[in-house]
Amino acid sequence: MTWWQIGVTALVGILATSGAFLGARLGVRANDRATEQRERAARREEWWRRFTWAAELALDESAVKRTAGLSLMMKLARSELAEQDEYRLLDVFHQRVLGDILNSAEKTGQGE
Repeated sequence: MTWWQIGVTALVGILATSGAFLGARLGVRANDRATEQRERAARREEWWRRFTWAAELALDESAVKRTAGLSLMMKLARSELAEQDEYRLLDVFHQRVLGDILNSAEKTGQGE
C-alpha cells in the first residue's frame, strides 16, 4: 500500500466518524427541542385550565370566591407562560368582571 492510499483511507475514516458524530449531535439537539416544545405546550395547557378555573371563581356569586378567582388571575398574569394574548385576555376579563362587581355594588348602594 502506498502512502497516498493510507492518507485517503485515514481521511475517509475521519470524515465518516465526523459525519456520524455531527448527525448524532444534530439528532440529540432536535430531540431536545421537541421535548421542550411538548413540555411548554403542556404547561400552557395547564395555565389555560387554571385560567378557566379562576374565571369560574371570579364569576361566582360569592364575594369570597370572586376575590379568590381575581387573586388567582393576578398570579396567572405573573406566570412566565403568560404572553401578549394571555395578557389581553386577562385585561378584558378583569375589566368585565370588575365592571360588573362595581356596577352591582353601585346598584345595591343606591337602593339603601
